[in-house]
Amino acid sequence: MATDKHEQIRRRAYEIWEAEGRPEGADLRHWMQACDELAGEDEYETLQDLLDQDDRDDAALLQGAGESGDLDRPRPGLGQGAGATPPDIEITTGEKPSRQKIRETEGP
Repeated sequence: MATDKHEQIRRRAYEIWEAEGRPEGADLRHWMQACDELAGEDEYETLQDLLDQDDRDDAALLQGAGESGDLDRPRPGLGQGAGATPPDIEITTGEKPSRQKIRETEGP
């Protein structure tokens, strides 16, 4: 009986692999997806169903964010009060800055 289950998983993993265009290095993911599908733990029939649902979730999040205002606008919180400015930060390499002398040149 365990051999039958193993064979079912192997066949389903192969189908998934073929449906995705036979990508290299995805055998473990295909095997796990086949195990989930055959165990009834996966509510999605195919990987495409899962991706489609994820896209719908993203669209719903963006639509909800769009109703509240600009997505790029910083929101108060996380330790910043309204009107607080971030501190000035200087990133250095630890080397002394080079000082070039500017030569005077004659123009045309």
